[in-house]
Amino acid sequence: MGIVKCRERARSSVYWPGLSRQIEDIVNSCYRCAENKNVQREPLMQTPTPDRPWKIVATDLFHLKGNTYLLIVDYYSRFVEVELLTTTTSDVIVEKMKATFARHGIPDTLISDNGPQYDSDAFKAFTNDYAFEHRTSSPRYPQANGEAERAVQTAKALIKKNPEDYHKALLNYRATKLANGYSPSELSMGRSLKTSLPTSESLLIPRWPQPEIIQQKERLSRTKQKLNYDHRHRARPLNTLAEGDHVFIRDQQKRGIIAKAADTPRSFVIETGSTKVRRNRRDLLPTSAPVSLNRDSIVHESEDEMASDESVTPTLVQDTRPPRPETCVPSDIVKTRSGRVIKPPKRLDL
Repeated sequence: MGIVKCRERARSSVYWPGLSRQIEDIVNSCYRCAENKNVQREPLMQTPTPDRPWKIVATDLFHLKGNTYLLIVDYYSRFVEVELLTTTTSDVIVEKMKATFARHGIPDTLISDNGPQYDSDAFKAFTNDYAFEHRTSSPRYPQANGEAERAVQTAKALIKKNPEDYHKALLNYRATKLANGYSPSELSMGRSLKTSLPTSESLLIPRWPQPEIIQQKERLSRTKQKLNYDHRHRARPLNTLAEGDHVFIRDQQKRGIIAKAADTPRSFVIETGSTKVRRNRRDLLPTSAPVSLNRDSIVHESEDEMASDESVTPTLVQDTRPPRPETCVPSDIVKTRSGRVIKPPKRLDL
């Protein structure tokens, strides 16, 4: 059981000073407990809104009805580009991205997952040639690339509802106003797009929205989103990890040691024997290799002992902290039968 239930179980049987702290140490050092522990959500980390269009973009690949698509979304305007792929090689993806950057400009930062297409030599040469930063999210943690993941859901819904001509559906999406009051085309190109619906000529005249108003509306929207997310998932910050801490990697079902903190937020590089992996803090559960309950003796667990069904019973010891100093009570103090000290009133000596 967990820390709370183990404490309640112990309190009904025994007690000694330091019992609760020792139970907490045992549960936190338990390999089986860490393996089956529920995932604790962390507070939502807000992504700052860029100050101009196509400064930060995100990309992802998605599959739908046997086809593979490349998606590129702008962080500022939510302008979405979707390209149908005949093959998923790095050369094809690079050519599609070159065509997109030729229309909108080269971004400062491109965010993607850790797919093999984005980790190839051809893609690295592309990033060096076009001089932009390529940043990858934490493996097995799609939430770190949340802008692209949300755009993929929108693109899939548009393609499912308009399988004959999804380009027309994308056109209407780009011309529809967002929560901030402006459409993706207005934020990206400074003008509304002409669609099949009747549109006033005055709305098609280019006019740029004020960046200060966009930033203010985006901050209010993201703050409200963060409050709702944290409240709905009861999110709380997880304990920080330091170099040398022993952790259990949830998706790989193995233990490792923290080598260093990664460049991306809440990510760490973990040594797992002969290899190193990068994982988000949510996928790492602290579990100590040594279980120390006595200052003089430390019980170490080896890999063979963890794999066996035999359990090691640690020795619980008394609390070694110095006792509290006794309070000296003067002999002239008068107490009631219940033990309350009688304090005479203070009067002026006139």
